[in-house]
Amino acid sequence: MDIRRVFAASCVLVLAAASASADLKLVKQQHTGAFTVMGRETPASDEEQTSWIGSDRSRIDSGERSTIVRLDANKLYIVNHADKTFHTLELPVEIEKFMPPGMADQIKAMMTFVVTVTPTEESKTIGDWTARRYDIVMTSQMVTTSMTMWATKDVAFDQKSFHRLYEHLNSLNPGMAAVAAEMRKIDGLVVEQESSSSMPMMGDAKITRSERTLSATELEPPPGTYEVPAGYSEQPFDFMASMQRQ
Repeated sequence: MDIRRVFAASCVLVLAAASASADLKLVKQQHTGAFTVMGRETPASDEEQTSWIGSDRSRIDSGERSTIVRLDANKLYIVNHADKTFHTLELPVEIEKFMPPGMADQIKAMMTFVVTVTPTEESKTIGDWTARRYDIVMTSQMVTTSMTMWATKDVAFDQKSFHRLYEHLNSLNPGMAAVAAEMRKIDGLVVEQESSSSMPMMGDAKITRSERTLSATELEPPPGTYEVPAGYSEQPFDFMASMQRQ
């Protein structure tokens, strides 16, 4: 499993919300510090991530993978560009059905999070936005993550649509059900965040991440933005393989 992206897919829509008029295009720069897990060293990495958020659909491009949510069709697509394959999941996703037999309860117990969001009165200017600080702690049997997020209200959003999209995307990760409700305390678009994760079960590995929004623009999405590319072949969804590819 690529630990650098364990939380990226599940938390990314905390950084976005659906625009009230056009779709919202977000471009973010992510940095993950070097870390060692069970004696295996992983070098530091930088990655640019692009997201499109609409009223009933979203797309997140991260590395060689895209995740598309289509509420209008009750579908979630995971697109793997490296081998031109994709998986289709019905909404709402019941991820336990895709776990290895006899392991669902164990995996869910290890990955179920207790989440606390604490608003503060601290603010600062990030780019063109005035942002407020929020402190977040996420704890499970496997990992504890402390995060600082800076959210701005200078970008309009449709909060109801945002929460629907976020909850469906979060369903890909077992044990994350409590996250969506607690994250509603964050008022606005998160434009900067830093996190530190510790994993006692994996040699007390520590992982640091930072993310900054470079732009947030209302645009008409290009044709095909929310579609699986032509010529890609559909493959059955494999939960364990998907976790390794994240």
